[in-house]
Amino acid sequence: MIFRSFKLETAATFHVAVLGVFASWALGGGTAWAATTISVVGGFAPLITLLAIRERHLSGLKPTPILHTLWPLLAFNILVVLGTFQPSFRIAFIEGANVYVPRNDLTFLPSSARPELALKALWLFDATFLTCFNLLLAVRHSRTLRILLLVLAGNTLALAVFGSVQKFSGASGLFFGRIASPNTSFFASFIYHNHWGTFALLMLAVCLGLLFHQQRRSHHRDVWHSPLPAAVVVIFFLAVTIPLCGSRSCSLLAILLLVAALIHGLVRIVSHRHEDGRAAFKPATALVLVALVAFVSLFTLARPSIESRINDSQNQLLQMRSEGSIGGRATLYRDTWRMACDRPWFGWGLGSYGTVFMRYNTQTSPVDRLPVYYQDAHSDWLQLFAETGVIGSLFYLLLLLVPLSFLRPFKQISALPTYLLAGCGFILLYAWIEFPFGNPSVTMTFWTCFFCAVRWFQIEQRELAG
Repeated sequence: MIFRSFKLETAATFHVAVLGVFASWALGGGTAWAATTISVVGGFAPLITLLAIRERHLSGLKPTPILHTLWPLLAFNILVVLGTFQPSFRIAFIEGANVYVPRNDLTFLPSSARPELALKALWLFDATFLTCFNLLLAVRHSRTLRILLLVLAGNTLALAVFGSVQKFSGASGLFFGRIASPNTSFFASFIYHNHWGTFALLMLAVCLGLLFHQQRRSHHRDVWHSPLPAAVVVIFFLAVTIPLCGSRSCSLLAILLLVAALIHGLVRIVSHRHEDGRAAFKPATALVLVALVAFVSLFTLARPSIESRINDSQNQLLQMRSEGSIGGRATLYRDTWRMACDRPWFGWGLGSYGTVFMRYNTQTSPVDRLPVYYQDAHSDWLQLFAETGVIGSLFYLLLLLVPLSFLRPFKQISALPTYLLAGCGFILLYAWIEFPFGNPSVTMTFWTCFFCAVRWFQIEQRELAG
């Protein structure tokens, strides 16, 4: 029985690791072939889920509380699938081209503008979510989660070094110009710089959590014989890539995270030193000096990118003042809101945004006055509301809230799950003004961090109770 549990635990974590590493190197999963591969490989997740449920029953463990997480997922799936039975658009052949034209459907029922895209998006989401959800069911040891996070952190370090070398070499495309990028602001293997920024921010939180966890449980002769020096190097390389890639918002979030970690480190040093009856001034000062040196080095390395983004921000502010508005992003959000309000309960269907928004878009190019095409709303929360309505958005929120209900009592949450949840929280906030969940690799990393945090807390509570 124990051997079978170990094999299932290994299979679940290996499944997450393989998909996570693959998605990050396969252009962030941002191509059709990469997304399809993730969907196919992730399609084995339901099998692991069923095996884990069976194993828990045989072991006398109750999977019912954990399985409550799947009810919102089931409801979300039913909503999306029901919408595919009522297409709200039809294809018409107009002036030599296929055009999507609205049809008279029942607006008070679930519908889908593009049923085929809805099913494809749902398949990808389910494969990603269930793969990470299996960590809750199958993993029984915190050591397994720690190894998984270390593997993903090592993979991110490799990507960070690769992306930095690629950036400084002036590569014209991905993988040193071997793959043409549709976006000039690419970094490492990610097509869009803000997607790399959110990915690196999540993994920065992972590394900080692992560092504080290791420092708490280890007793080393001195700092140089501890994981601290190696962890500082890894954290530095990850942190420098965020401004280096040109992501302004993620750079600000990374600064907040690092400042919070610095304060956390100082508080821990002072409390431990006082408990031992020793002065805390020297180690606290050393930590601050290391942080200052790291910040100056980071700014020096990323200075061209930082100055370029500052200039872009200044030009955008000048343009806003001259036009008397806050820019095209506000217009985009306003148009998306109009689109969402026309079908507030069930939305236009998952994956339908690019098709439907063309009928609501009021922005035109200043050069040729043609409409500006948007595939994403640049706000994941607003796009979720437009595509799935109030009902679908509520089911999605429950996917987050139900597992969070397992984190009681909150005062006993240790450093590692705290940092993992903090990273997830930053991404959820960022999703109001960008579309990090439009990238499969970021989505995979988010759910991995989220379920690792919840499962880690459960294991710690079990150990404390036992």
